[in-house]
Amino acid sequence: MRRLVPLAALTLTLSFVLMACEPDSPPQLHDIVVTGVLDERLTYAYGEPRTFVIEGTEVELGAADPGAPRDDFSIAGALSIDGARVLRSPVEPPSAPVAVRRIPLTTDVTLRTFEETRATLYFDGAAWFVLGQDDPAGIETRVTPRPRTQRLRGLGELTVAEADVVASYLERLDEPLVVSVATEPPRRSIDGLAEYRATAIHVQQGLETDAAAFRPAPRTVQWEVVARGSQALGVERPSYRLLRNEAELRSTWNQAHGAALNVPPLPAVDLSRETLLAVFMGTRPTGGYSVDVREVTLEGGDLFVDLVLVEPGAGAVSTQALTSPWAIVRVLRGGVSAAWFRDPRDGRLYAVARRSD
Repeated sequence: MRRLVPLAALTLTLSFVLMACEPDSPPQLHDIVVTGVLDERLTYAYGEPRTFVIEGTEVELGAADPGAPRDDFSIAGALSIDGARVLRSPVEPPSAPVAVRRIPLTTDVTLRTFEETRATLYFDGAAWFVLGQDDPAGIETRVTPRPRTQRLRGLGELTVAEADVVASYLERLDEPLVVSVATEPPRRSIDGLAEYRATAIHVQQGLETDAAAFRPAPRTVQWEVVARGSQALGVERPSYRLLRNEAELRSTWNQAHGAALNVPPLPAVDLSRETLLAVFMGTRPTGGYSVDVREVTLEGGDLFVDLVLVEPGAGAVSTQALTSPWAIVRVLRGGVSAAWFRDPRDGRLYAVARRSD
C-alpha cells in the first residue's frame, strides 16, 4: 500500500531546504576613504556570497577568484564585489586636515591642525613615527617624532589586514608622507548589514621646511666610544639602549662579548655623573658592518646621537661568517632623560631610548 505524504508536510520540508540554501548571516561592509594620493573610497565586503543592494545598486558578493588579477588593495578573505577584489569609488578631494613641515638641522617638525584628528603619523621612507594623537583643530606645535612599530594597525576602524594593505601601498611610494586619521569619517547608511566600519585617512606628500621654527644648535658634550666589536650574542635585531644602572651595564656588556672566551672587566663609570649608551646592529650576513658614532650633543635633558650604520661596499672583501656589530658610548653627562639615535646624513631617526622605559 502506497503512503501519501501530506501536502503541509511537503511544503514545510521544501521551506527548510530553501532556507538552508540562503546565506545564514548578513554581510559586513568596510569603507576606507583615502585622500591626498588616491581620492578614492575602498569598499570591502565580508561574509557569505549573495546578492546585495548598496545604496540602490544591486551587486554580487562572491568568493574571490584566486586566478583573477590582484589589486594593490586586495585582501585575502574578502568577498569580491561584482567580480572586483575591492570596490574602488572616486571621492571629492577634501582640504588638508593637517600640515606638517620640517625644522632645519633637527628631526623635529611643526604640526598644524585644521580639523580634529584621531592620529597623525609620519613615514620617512623607511619607518613610521607618531606625530600626534587625538588633537583638536587649531593647534600649531613643535613635535619630536616617536617611533611606531605597528604601521597603521589600531587606527580608525581598520582590520589588521586592511591596515597592512594600505600601509604597504603607501610604503611603495618610497617618499616622506604624513598620514592623518579623521576622528569622524564619512559614513553611509546601508540597511541589512551585520557590521559597518568606516575609516578616513588623508596623505600629505612631501614636507616643506619651516625655517622660522629653527632653534640654535644644541650644546656639545664630551663623549667617547669605550668599546666596540662585531660578535655580540643574543641580539638578532637592531637595539638602541640607555643603560640606567650597573645591572643593565653588566647584562649589555656580557651580550656584547658573548662570543669571547674571556669577557673583559666592566668599564669604570660613575652613572650618577655619566651616561652609557649601547647600539647593536643585530645579526648581519657577512663582515664589513659596523657602528660609526659621529657626534653626541645635548638639548635640554636629551642626548642626540648621530651615527652611521656602516655596510660593506660593493666588491668589498669581507668575512662570509655571520657578524653582530655593536658599540658602547660613554657621555660625560648624568641625569639624561632620553637618547635620540639618528642618521646625520638625512636626519632619519633610528630609535629613541628613554630612562623611563
